Amino acid sequence: MSYLPDQFVRTIKSIHKQKGDKWLEDFDNLKRYCELKWDCDILQPYELSYNFVAPAVKKDGSFIVVKFVVPHGKEFLQEVEALTYLQSSTIVRLLDVEVDKGIIVLEHISPGEKLYTVNNDEDATFIMTNVMRNLWTDVPPKSSLLTIFQREEEFKKIRFHHKDGIGPITADMLIEAEIIFSELTSSIEKLFLLHGDLHHHNVLFSNHHKWIAIDPKGLIGEREYDVIQFLLNKIPSENYLEVLERRIDILVDQLLLKKDRIILWGFCHSILSLYWDIEDFGKVNEHTWSIVRSFECLMKKSKRS
Repeated sequence: MSYLPDQFVRTIKSIHKQKGDKWLEDFDNLKRYCELKWDCDILQPYELSYNFVAPAVKKDGSFIVVKFVVPHGKEFLQEVEALTYLQSSTIVRLLDVEVDKGIIVLEHISPGEKLYTVNNDEDATFIMTNVMRNLWTDVPPKSSLLTIFQREEEFKKIRFHHKDGIGPITADMLIEAEIIFSELTSSIEKLFLLHGDLHHHNVLFSNHHKWIAIDPKGLIGEREYDVIQFLLNKIPSENYLEVLERRIDILVDQLLLKKDRIILWGFCHSILSLYWDIEDFGKVNEHTWSIVRSFECLMKKSKRS
């Protein structure tokens, strides 16, 4: 098997179990197949997390990006659908796909620096607002994408299976989050097709298109929900509550969003994100837990004002 980082291999095995083992065994064959079909040489991968992603140079000297995903999962199909419908100047272009093999071929973004490299937090937030403004679109017809209402059902399942709480998440917190989530979903005024995982590592700089979003998960929900992943990321160890609220204020002002709903969604989703970490890796992500507590503080502050 081609060299793959140990942490990436552990992640694939932890999440996908036997399917992950088989995918890793077949990886070299998959790589050769891709190089032959698209007449390219796959180069060293980018920093890997949950999928294999690497630049590839074609025989004519142009570049593409190949992405290998453990196939037959809902998330993969939803990403393909999201890339198909989120056609704007701020989303990476889908060039080709082989669903059965879990292969996606994308445009190559150069120089490809991540929004994470922008050190001024306010500048990064304004950049993100421009990406969001041009990205969100109407819900496509006959979509199979995950909806915010299905995510609400996920909350109910978590509380059913963890009546005493899980990790630092108490039973009372789960109940409160489930109630808030239900109240939010029942009061949505308009649904949009959202990115579903929009944060600092999923926005790249392009000389041609400026800032481009990558790796959409695809989600049908309201716009206030799609800003939460950005709020969870790159929070400094000091003054993080101040930074969090300043980001929210910029998003509200630039995109005409509702601050109270962002805060409530943030509390719910940060709990959900912490739960996913515990389920996937068997341990508490202390950073995410601190964000949960931060949104609790913002909720209390919002109630007082």
